[in-house]
Amino acid sequence: MAKTTSTAEAYAGQHRGDADHYATYYAGMDASMQQKVALTTAHFPSRGRVADMGSGSGRGTYDLACLYAGLELVGVDINPVSVERATASYQRSNLRYVVGDIADPVFEPESLDGVLDSSVLHHVTSFNDFSLARLEQCLDNQVRALRTGGVIIIRDFVIPEGPEQVYLDLPETDGAAEGLVPGLSTAALFERFARDFRCGVNRDGPVPYTRLVSPHAGHVRYQLSLRAANEFVLRKDYRADWDVELLEEYTYFSQAQFEAAFRSRGLRIVSSMPIRNPWIVANRYEGRFHLSDLEGRTLPFPPTNYLIVGEKVPRGAGVQLHEEHSAPLTSPHFLFLTAWRHEETGRVFELVERPGRTLDLLPWFRGEGQVFVLAKKGFPRPVVNACADHPNLGGATLSGYVTEPLAAITQAGEAPDKAIARILHERAGLPAESLRALSEPAHYFTSPGGVSERVSAYLVEVAPSSGLPAPDYGPFTSAGSVRELDARQVLRACHVGGMVDARLELNIHRLLRHLGASPGPWIGASIQLIEQPRVPRWAEDALAPERRAVFSAHEEGATGYLDLRTGTFSERDAEGQVLASVPREYLVPREASRNTAVALPVVRTREGIRVGIEHRELPVVQHFTGSANLAVTPAWRLPRTLARLDEVPAFIAERLREEFSLTVRRTWELGGSYHATPGVTPELVWPFAVEVEADAACDSRLHWVPLEVLVSQLEAVRDAHLLVVAWRLAHALGVLG
Repeated sequence: MAKTTSTAEAYAGQHRGDADHYATYYAGMDASMQQKVALTTAHFPSRGRVADMGSGSGRGTYDLACLYAGLELVGVDINPVSVERATASYQRSNLRYVVGDIADPVFEPESLDGVLDSSVLHHVTSFNDFSLARLEQCLDNQVRALRTGGVIIIRDFVIPEGPEQVYLDLPETDGAAEGLVPGLSTAALFERFARDFRCGVNRDGPVPYTRLVSPHAGHVRYQLSLRAANEFVLRKDYRADWDVELLEEYTYFSQAQFEAAFRSRGLRIVSSMPIRNPWIVANRYEGRFHLSDLEGRTLPFPPTNYLIVGEKVPRGAGVQLHEEHSAPLTSPHFLFLTAWRHEETGRVFELVERPGRTLDLLPWFRGEGQVFVLAKKGFPRPVVNACADHPNLGGATLSGYVTEPLAAITQAGEAPDKAIARILHERAGLPAESLRALSEPAHYFTSPGGVSERVSAYLVEVAPSSGLPAPDYGPFTSAGSVRELDARQVLRACHVGGMVDARLELNIHRLLRHLGASPGPWIGASIQLIEQPRVPRWAEDALAPERRAVFSAHEEGATGYLDLRTGTFSERDAEGQVLASVPREYLVPREASRNTAVALPVVRTREGIRVGIEHRELPVVQHFTGSANLAVTPAWRLPRTLARLDEVPAFIAERLREEFSLTVRRTWELGGSYHATPGVTPELVWPFAVEVEADAACDSRLHWVPLEVLVSQLEAVRDAHLLVVAWRLAHALGVLG
């Protein structure tokens, strides 16, 4: 679609000059391409037509075309220079580039299976007089172009949540007070920014601020709005193209505004998450400025990006599952609470049980050089949205419809092969003749501290499948659909929080190992361990604790640590009308929050990398195996007073010191948070890798094992949390190959 003269003039400010300027600019953009691809591609179909809006250099569109030969990729950009260069540089049979204004109806209605807006929508407001109406028109046109079931993904910036006014302390000794932009101090650069920057908040004048004395030596303190502070810190390192960057308003919507815009257009929100890019935080934020409220309390760094993913559903279908109210469970129908007494210590453990046994199935097949899995997409799991009053550490929100393996509860007496064939037919529409091979099961406990659940997980090779029917079962308007997903792309999405189901991730790792296939590059935080001279002793029993039965039923009942509740969850459509109201029983701690921290201690030595394993005695393990002992990773329910994710590392360091006599050197987030058993509890797990002092590790009661040995014996690990952090750490450190 050709652009008009007025449109060309509106966006002329984006032109960056000759070929060298374009190469420099796009080299910077393409450096983040791996994360962009990881965050987005797992949500796209593997076949169909996808538009990459604002395709720029064309490299990202090309990467998508290479990853998915079954997709037709169309890169759209307003700048004819970009389109010309992309067309010349990147050529594939399933790829083309067109000139067009992404806010206009570039495509016919119902003609796309996916739309990607990566760091481009802020151009729509910036080069249209900061018009939110133009942005709304853009979203209308893009959603109209989607087919039902199609996905729109926006990766951009977001207005941060927090106090209206803040203090921003910036160094004044790291450059000049006057002169050209590249040589200015950060404080002087801010004052230049405040003078020249315009946005929807200050269209006609400078950014308001007050200059104050900073308590930090060599710094200047500024009082200003949080939104303005964020606009500055986001761009303070882009000095080479400073004048062009000042033309762009980065933030235009809050997270709540993004979500409302999606729901009102009939989009079911698959994911809505602020992103803090680990590299940007480590290299551009930490130690470069101080952000605090007007009481002087340190504030978390604002998000570096934001991701929202929406699926277009049929008119009248549900777009959100919301807990309307909850109450203590007085007459259980599904969950019930039991108590177990440790015969030696006298300690009483509570355990929530449910009927039947849990089966996870991961159908898979090869095609076009890729490994595909069939997963349930858009399956209603309302319990993940329970306890909205608990701290939301990462700021992400879910619609309640998740992507997960094919899962079902089966009853005792049904043979596994019969149950598997039945579940695949009932829940995925797969006929018995499509089954080619069945793996041996893997068994693991999803939440062994409180849930009596042991999953039996099977890998099921099937004939290549697409366009499967969507059997409808359950009380909500839809039970989701069965989609083929690229196995490696799902793993990458897990690295950055784009997928939240731990069991899907675990089964994909098992599958790739079974096939001898590489999981691809690690996309999460880079973990840099420093070699230490002392070597913690290799405990050869680390993964095989002594077998003991130490629990007996506690006749006096529960102690009050766990709380069984019943929540009433409403399903609402785009207009907010209630389509269904369904009760669900679930488990939460009575005093602690729904958040759990999992920390895998790690040490690099001259003999390689070693990790620390805890041995615990738990009634659920004895219930299923006859022995109470289980090899686990250290984990703790977090208090409700802990409200921010950046507070978790200090909590972990204190727990490791008190319980295991360990001294923490550094902590990394180990991929995104996850749900391990979303049918029973809203528990959200935050995984960390924790480098500790080797001297203290040698005297700790943890059992140390080489990471390579742990990875080679993961089939023997029964703790789902240990499985997740072991796979991820091994992936991050290159142990998986």
